[in-house]
Amino acid sequence: RLEKEIIPALKAGFIVLSDRYIFTAMARSGVRGVDRPWIRNLYGFAITPHLVFYLRIDEKTLIRRVLQARGMDYWESGMDLKIGDDIYESFRAYQRALLKEYASMADEFGFRVLDARRRVEVIQDELRRQIAAFLAEAETPAPAPVLVRTE
Repeated sequence: RLEKEIIPALKAGFIVLSDRYIFTAMARSGVRGVDRPWIRNLYGFAITPHLVFYLRIDEKTLIRRVLQARGMDYWESGMDLKIGDDIYESFRAYQRALLKEYASMADEFGFRVLDARRRVEVIQDELRRQIAAFLAEAETPAPAPVLVRTE
């Protein structure tokens, strides 16, 4: 994705919005016990985003939304880790561990944290506002340096 989509788009002057990017793989690897410095080194080739949003949610709200939307699957439940007696318990344990990984990465990488317990429309509005403000600021040219001479 990076080589075939993101880099060409950036070179062409486009703004790239991506859902998840490298941070999902990093969090999933962390939950599976892969050495964090090794993971960071592995993904060191990736372009660092200018802006990252972390939609922080609590376990209870996450479970309710997943059950309402699509249900639990084998991989999102961490069934390969054998951390629960059934898919529900495994899902809870795996997602709880993922939430901790994301919270840690939010601090490490300076994610902008949004409360994802709110209605989707409210979150969408806030994302749009923050992205628009970021883009407006990015388009504003930096002030010319001022040389001050003291005698």
